Amino acid sequence: MTSIAHVASIALGAQRRLHVLSCAERQLRGQGQLSAAAAHGISAYRAVERSSLDVCAEHFANLTPANDGAFTPTPESELA
Repeated sequence: MTSIAHVASIALGAQRRLHVLSCAERQLRGQGQLSAAAAHGISAYRAVERSSLDVCAEHFANLTPANDGAFTPTPESELA
């Protein structure tokens, strides 16, 4: 069983790595050094980190509230 703290740690790490990727991409683009290969590599790493965040979000969404009889889940509409 995976703990909530562990999942949160994974999500936080993925978010930090996405930030680093964004900063590196911006810096390379600003210096005119963002080659097609570098952009492709950054895109691939970004996809992996977003996938990690998606899995963490799914894990958190599937948690049931504990000791909260007042909580009534309501379906949320998909954002367009």
